[in-house]
Amino acid sequence: MKSDVSQLHLNELTKAFLVSGQVQKSALRSFYARFEPTLTEQTFRRILYTLEKRQALTPIAAGIYAIHENGAPPSKKNYVPVLTQSHQALKQILQETFPYLETLSWETGMLGEWMIHQPANNQIILETEREACESVFNTLQQKYSGQVFLEPDRAMMERYILPLPESILITHLITQSPRKKMQGLVFPRLEKILVDVFVDSDKFFAFQGEELVHIFENSFAAYWISEKTLFRYAGRRKVTTKLIEFIESRTDIKLNQTQER
Repeated sequence: MKSDVSQLHLNELTKAFLVSGQVQKSALRSFYARFEPTLTEQTFRRILYTLEKRQALTPIAAGIYAIHENGAPPSKKNYVPVLTQSHQALKQILQETFPYLETLSWETGMLGEWMIHQPANNQIILETEREACESVFNTLQQKYSGQVFLEPDRAMMERYILPLPESILITHLITQSPRKKMQGLVFPRLEKILVDVFVDSDKFFAFQGEELVHIFENSFAAYWISEKTLFRYAGRRKVTTKLIEFIESRTDIKLNQTQER
């Protein structure tokens, strides 16, 4: 089977999956096997490559693709974080001091892209293995004295953290947190960040209320977000039902009702 235009079955593809907006790799393989029962893995990979090149598909998570109507250019993008210099320096320190330690980090300043009122300060959220949190805290305190906080509660946030222009918040890493690797560095996926901001209202109380609605609506509008990834992680944090209720009752986001949650 050659992956030329006529054999990509673009019209049938969009009719089959456009309503849901997303499709799993296994469903795509089954779709093309209907037209070519002897479909090989090599041929299927060539089809996927051609579909992505023609912008009929966009990979948005492991084994999940967004569908575009008749190969139209996508209106959304994959989220790529932009790090401040201080965040880059922090990652470098962690890589040199704890080369084998699992960490994930992101910045609250990135949420300003989707907010009405811009945050007045920036917190670098650093997640690491539970057993290593205190060691990381002690190490970073030597360079960032007065700016590093371990598992802060709301009182600590209000009294000591929010007055600072920038701070580092260390917390334990949730297992199976969604992540992606870019240029050799590992970052949390946008789906994880949205769930964490939703769940950890004491830590992220400055981003609740109407601002939380704006964050969800605007991020969903601008970037590809995998509902499967979002709700799987929400399940890890035991807030799946609560998150669905929030999205459906408070926002204008139209969830894919056929998506397995």
